[in-house]
Amino acid sequence: MYDSFFNLDKKPFQITTDPSFLWMGKKHREALSTLKYGVMDNKGFLLLTGDVGTGKTTLINRLVNDVQDKGYTAKIPDPGLSKYDFYRMVSRYFGLPIEVRTKSDFLEPFSRFLSDAHREHKSVLLIIDEAQRLKHDLMEEIRLLSNLERQDSKLLNIFFVGQNEFNGILLQPENRALMRRITITYNIDPLDRDETCDYIRHRLKVAGAGYEIFSSAAMDEVYDFSSGFPRQINIICDLAMFFASQLAQRTINRRIVSQCRDRISFSVEAPSQETSHNIRASAHPPTYRPITRSRWAWLSPGRLAGLLLLTFMLGGGGLYLIAESWGSRMVLWAVDLRETIWPPAELSENAPKMIEDAESAKSVGTITQARDASDGPDGYATEFLPLRTPSQPPVLRLTGIQTPPAQNPSADRPETATDNRAMAQPDPAGAIDWLLKKRRQATKSSEGK
Repeated sequence: MYDSFFNLDKKPFQITTDPSFLWMGKKHREALSTLKYGVMDNKGFLLLTGDVGTGKTTLINRLVNDVQDKGYTAKIPDPGLSKYDFYRMVSRYFGLPIEVRTKSDFLEPFSRFLSDAHREHKSVLLIIDEAQRLKHDLMEEIRLLSNLERQDSKLLNIFFVGQNEFNGILLQPENRALMRRITITYNIDPLDRDETCDYIRHRLKVAGAGYEIFSSAAMDEVYDFSSGFPRQINIICDLAMFFASQLAQRTINRRIVSQCRDRISFSVEAPSQETSHNIRASAHPPTYRPITRSRWAWLSPGRLAGLLLLTFMLGGGGLYLIAESWGSRMVLWAVDLRETIWPPAELSENAPKMIEDAESAKSVGTITQARDASDGPDGYATEFLPLRTPSQPPVLRLTGIQTPPAQNPSADRPETATDNRAMAQPDPAGAIDWLLKKRRQATKSSEGK
């Protein structure tokens, strides 16, 4: 790919941990010397913490390389294990040919192994990577392993390596017994601006670069984007070199790095100086976004349909539909209200006489009902309710009883009954048609104007 374009022997910014690219800044050299002292002097528990991508794995590999001739080393890459699986893995990594079925199956041969190493003046180092994944019960088993000791020295060095959140796990009440046994602790920080530039130059030099491929402004941009995390530095520099090779540009400037920045998204926060453990937010692996984005990408089919509907509603069509619907409802309500609580004009004119007839019928214990069209509108029986107070208007209630027309009204009607004028009941359907017709005429006349 781009290594031949820049005349390099190999790619300088691979994410894999290649020991040939090892770069030791001031803080890395300090961490390495501190941890090496803890191992060689048999200090027991050691702890190295740092954010994702700060170079913990690279530092561990260098430590193992420096002490492997002076003792025995085993590394547990993932401690998310059960108790017995953990014992089996430790036995296998230390080369103990045992079958672990119970805890005693492991402890007896492991104790002999530690004693033999002590007589040979060799240290035993157990590295537990990704320590933040440890469960409490396994942490307690590991703590008990440290009881395998002599009066003059520890027989087993246990080295925890984890992210910053492991510091908080150790502070939990159930884990404080283990925390008190940790003798050496080191937190590795991201690189500063100058260290970032030195880191980039070092890896390019190891890869065989014969000139300054990244300008000073470009390296400053890399630092601003990566916040000094080595893993993020590798990712952004690798992509920048690829873009530069596609553009046939042998020197990488700030503009190229900025273009890469628009295509990679990291979740990185600046280092916090206020916490005692220098705990910061983790830097997650990068997510790649498309190079080009349409300005109309947000306009999905559903949103487009909604916009068209809203435009129609805000126009004349929507307002007309709303007015038509509510106008029809108002007409129905008005007619229904008119028939229910307000008597027709004919009823109002004859109300005194009807009330008088109702009172006389009530006095003899009978209810006067209409027998023909002159007594009730459209053949419906009419029941006049007595007034509660003289000030209230008469109330007319249609009981819905259909009465057949009388053949001889004069014969069936009581002599005491009074002749009432025929009252015509208004037709609700006809009233609605008449009102709708009037409203349409008014609408047409207003549109004509």
